[in-house]
Amino acid sequence: MEPFEKARRVLEDEGWDLSVFDRPLAYPKSRPLTKGKVRGTLYGVAIGDALGAPNEGKRPWWIKEPVTGLRSHHGHPAGTVTDDTEFTLALAESLLERGGLDPEELARRFVERGARMVGGGRATKEALARLAAGVPWWEAGTPSAGNGAAMRASPAGLFFEDADEARKAAFVQGLLTHKDRSALAGAVVNALLVGALARGAEPDAEALLPWLKSEILGLEVPLKSRLRPRWRYTLADALELIPDYIGKPEAAFRRFGLGAFVLETLPSALALFFTYPEDPETALLTAANAGFDSDTLASLVGGWLGAHLSDRGLRSRTPSNWWAVSVADEIERISKLA
Repeated sequence: MEPFEKARRVLEDEGWDLSVFDRPLAYPKSRPLTKGKVRGTLYGVAIGDALGAPNEGKRPWWIKEPVTGLRSHHGHPAGTVTDDTEFTLALAESLLERGGLDPEELARRFVERGARMVGGGRATKEALARLAAGVPWWEAGTPSAGNGAAMRASPAGLFFEDADEARKAAFVQGLLTHKDRSALAGAVVNALLVGALARGAEPDAEALLPWLKSEILGLEVPLKSRLRPRWRYTLADALELIPDYIGKPEAAFRRFGLGAFVLETLPSALALFFTYPEDPETALLTAANAGFDSDTLASLVGGWLGAHLSDRGLRSRTPSNWWAVSVADEIERISKLA
């Protein structure tokens, strides 16, 4: 993939270790991708995002009336999605319409979406301003370990049949806004998990978590925990710990955190998903009512649930009025393109 090789030359000159990309990579199963898996993933992202948005930024003890369905937020009608979904759909559209990853075109889409998005983190907004000013895509990313690169990466897993190409696409699309090893490792993990589930892999933590760890191992440098200042860890380290928290997602929330730091959001989301892979209503409401970065937490979990259950399975196990998200027409159009 030419964009990845461009990025690799730049980053390795700066001292990054990208040797993990030299190791062979394949999905655990290789069933053909279906329209139902595409719709399930994208609706899962949007539903989780819209459910979690009203509690974003709130501390859990501030939440007096738990979310049970779509609710208005930040002056927007119920079902309105935030930047999590907007950038996911931008990536999906770009990959499908361009027939692959075109970072220059994707940058234009991100800037356009950014001008009208609900929400958005500091790192992303700073990077979008640089992209709009003409800074090259491989230089625009903010050195931030936020979750913005990871939250939107699911289309890379959906639309690349080759797992290695999916990994590279997830990495490059993340680099446009987040020039950080852990942020990009998070993008790879989200994309590969979606790709594996959408192609028939069972939500088996004992099989999938070691596989995901092996595909990012060596990419990161340890970062300091926001909750435990003496603990320095990587996303790969966290993946090894997650089995201890399956069945106890609230304990995972306390261990890893729920902020917009990718080393908080992603491990907490994984523990929640592997606890309730067949119970999307419970999983999504638990995420939506967690507080802090609840919209990203719920959108990640929703994408994995949709990739696993497909749209029919997800729809049959969630209230019908949850599907009235603001981007429903766009999801249907993208699904037809796919």
